[in-house]
Amino acid sequence: MSASVSILTLVLVAELNGAAALAQASQGSAVDRPSPAQARNNDDDSNAIVVTARRKEESLTDVPASITAYSSDFFKKQNIQTFADYATKLSNVTFQYGQGGDFSSVGFVGGRQTTIRGVAGANTTAYYINDTPVPASISPQTLDLDRIEVLKGPQGTLFGASSMGGNLRFITRQPTFTENSYTAQIQGGGTKNGGFDFDGNALANLVVVPDRVGLDIAGGYTRESGFITRRFPGASGALVSVPGQGRGDTYSASASLRAKLTDELEATISGIGQIYNLHGFPAAYLPLPGYRPVTYTIDRDRDVQEYSKDRWGLGSLVLKYSGEGYSIVSSSSYFARRTKELEDTTEGNNGYIRDVLGVDIGDPPLPTINISKDRRFTQEVRLSFDEGTLLPGLSGIVGLFYQHRFNSFAQPALPVPEFEDAGFDPPFITRQTFPTHEDNSAIFGELYYEILPKLTLTGGLRQYWIKQKADAVLSEGIFNSPGGDLAPARRSRQSGIVPKFVVSYKLPREGTVYASASKGFRLGGSQGRLPDFCQSDLAAIGRTQDDTQDFKSDTLWSYEVGAKSRIAGGRLNVAAAAFQIDWSNIQQQVILPTCTFSFTANAGKARIRGGELEVSGRPIAGVPLMLQLGLGYTDGRLLDPGLLAQAPDTRLVQTPRWTGSISGNYDHPISDNASLLISADYSYTGGLKVANSAGGFLDRKPLNFVNASIGVKFGTSQITLYGKNLLDKRLNLGDLYSSGIERSEILADGSAQRLPRGAVSRPRQLGVQFRTDF
Repeated sequence: MSASVSILTLVLVAELNGAAALAQASQGSAVDRPSPAQARNNDDDSNAIVVTARRKEESLTDVPASITAYSSDFFKKQNIQTFADYATKLSNVTFQYGQGGDFSSVGFVGGRQTTIRGVAGANTTAYYINDTPVPASISPQTLDLDRIEVLKGPQGTLFGASSMGGNLRFITRQPTFTENSYTAQIQGGGTKNGGFDFDGNALANLVVVPDRVGLDIAGGYTRESGFITRRFPGASGALVSVPGQGRGDTYSASASLRAKLTDELEATISGIGQIYNLHGFPAAYLPLPGYRPVTYTIDRDRDVQEYSKDRWGLGSLVLKYSGEGYSIVSSSSYFARRTKELEDTTEGNNGYIRDVLGVDIGDPPLPTINISKDRRFTQEVRLSFDEGTLLPGLSGIVGLFYQHRFNSFAQPALPVPEFEDAGFDPPFITRQTFPTHEDNSAIFGELYYEILPKLTLTGGLRQYWIKQKADAVLSEGIFNSPGGDLAPARRSRQSGIVPKFVVSYKLPREGTVYASASKGFRLGGSQGRLPDFCQSDLAAIGRTQDDTQDFKSDTLWSYEVGAKSRIAGGRLNVAAAAFQIDWSNIQQQVILPTCTFSFTANAGKARIRGGELEVSGRPIAGVPLMLQLGLGYTDGRLLDPGLLAQAPDTRLVQTPRWTGSISGNYDHPISDNASLLISADYSYTGGLKVANSAGGFLDRKPLNFVNASIGVKFGTSQITLYGKNLLDKRLNLGDLYSSGIERSEILADGSAQRLPRGAVSRPRQLGVQFRTDF
């Protein structure tokens, strides 16, 4: 791959040098126009927003697509540090724990999904750190981020698979060549019914060689106190309480070295990594039918201390060659992640052994350990050419993409003496390792042709080839056949074309109106073999254990019209969009009601309609008040339920109708060297439907968050009092996908009912923050 990329790069450089020289001779001004970054620097209005949604810097109002962008300045003013801090502020975006449908989604760390515009399910929203796709459950700390870009609608042309709903991109800071700068921040406070919360981080941008070499480094530590109390019977029978469950410690660091090797060639070597340790899960029981947390004290049968350890790192090398009217970018990266979680599956497993297998082993502790590994090597080469380089009115981007990915999910054997005493062979719940391999290759490109002044046609295409392999898996344990169940190795190949079409018109003043049609897709794959005791559930829906080990890609078409502009003298950015999505052959998570396991299958059709409105900037001239407003509406309908126990033409699960947020910050001088800082925000996510393992549906209540801060800025420093979740709401963020048999509770009539446990919102936090720049 590397040799072919190098040859291709040399050929492209030679051809484009000649094309650029010809274009310059015939129309010299075409190659001399300033870049979007230069135009931004020459613009006195600081409300201009620059994004790289089309892999080049350009004004947000020039991109014919719906995009939400949050800058590092916004993070600071709204005290945004965690995933929930910004994810709850995005219109037509919601997140949900659990409902994963595969082994990679068990427990807490790997089980979070993000839904954009109602396209719900695993792997529907792609996550990127700069040019590298990463798992959707990654949440880098915001300390060294330049901005977050959320691209709504299918982004398969430039970003490939898993972008069928949209794309969330973390863009890190780039080192500067001109000026040293330093930032230090520390904050401390407390969580209601929790403990001490702490965050400290530092950033430095160093000019190593003026105009040639710059270094950016950052590091931080965050402690979020635990607010869940775990309670269990002690040796004497009296209840023992262990507070502080859900405590999280995050260590993060990043470094980036940027060097201008020649006037045309620039290289950037960067690394970013994070360690996240959880002492118990920030989760509580959600008793039915209310399906909401009523207490943050959870009663367990035995003393089993849950934990999670998540480590990931990303290293990359980016080379950029800038010629006359074109540029070539080569991005090489390696991502590695390992998670290990211990989950308490005591009650559900013991209940199954006692009630279904008819064996009483004395209800011993029965934890499960889940170990996941994710390795990704990614190589991408892109060629971008400016308007007039090849033909008048034509610009574009073409590229090659390759990624090799290795995943492994393992559950090691944990011997249980009580099993051996009862005659179980083997004497443990489970032992299995499920490795998968994937090679993803693609050619992609987008062309932009101005057919008339200000009227541009965009055509995009991605041709992909994907090979997948699942190694043979031997599953052993008390729920398996004697000697274990062997699932043979499986291989599959997929290929296809993803098109995109856009027509856009630039308004007389800065702004754009557009209409687009684009296709999105999500990869198929393999999954673990279901246990034998699920056979009756599978037979009821016409499936077998072999049928459930593979699932195919699903696709959708999205149609969008929108407009965006800067109004009120450039003080306000306004964007509105309406869309319809037609989704077919949906990868559905099918929950089996008796054995409570689930699998992914292809079936059904859906139609999603909705719209968005976003406004940001200074609404009143001369008043230092900045506002950011987002409002989203989604009407998702499951036209054909497929294998789901759901009536036709009913609401899609995990899809709220309304989402919205409003954020504001006010900076008012109170002396020659001091300013009063006030910020506040409110976010809302409507209620939604969640599939129940019993074959029905549950109603997740709406999410409401209110945050605020007040402080004083003096010189280059500031001190702020802040509060998060000021209304102290107890909110359900989605029940967790268990790695064992789910727990049940006994009702008054003697029947058993599932007792879900879900991730929950952190109670009210109050604290003080100090930051200085120098």
